Amino acid sequence: MEDSPQNSSWKILVIGSDPAILATVLRLLNNFKATRYTASGADTPDTAKQLFAAQEFDLVLVTNGIDQGQTKELAAWFRNQKAGIPVIQHYGGGSGLLFGELNYFLVQNKDQHGTHHPA
Repeated sequence: MEDSPQNSSWKILVIGSDPAILATVLRLLNNFKATRYTASGADTPDTAKQLFAAQEFDLVLVTNGIDQGQTKELAAWFRNQKAGIPVIQHYGGGSGLLFGELNYFLVQNKDQHGTHHPA
C-alpha cells in the first residue's frame, strides 16, 4: 500500500524557548491520531543540536522564541548534518494552524517524498 502524508510516520524535532508552548506542541504532535508524529523538544539551539546529533529526525519545526537569525543559522547547521532536512516555522495560533502548516508542507513535498515513509 502506498504511503500518503496522512499515514506516514514523521520524527520531528521541535525547537522553542517557551516551556509551556513547547510542551503543548509536543503533546499535540505526539497524541495526534490521524498522522503518526513522534516529536522531541529542545528549548535552546544548543540542546536542539545535541538531540539532532544523537537521534534521527525527518523534520525540524521551529516555534516561539527562536529569532529569524537563529532559525537561519540552525537550518544551515541541520542541513550540513543531514542534507535536505526540512526546517519549517510554526507561527503559533493553536492546533489547527500547527496541523495546517505541517499538512501544507507534506502536501507540497509529496513529489519529493513520493511513497517515502520515514522511520
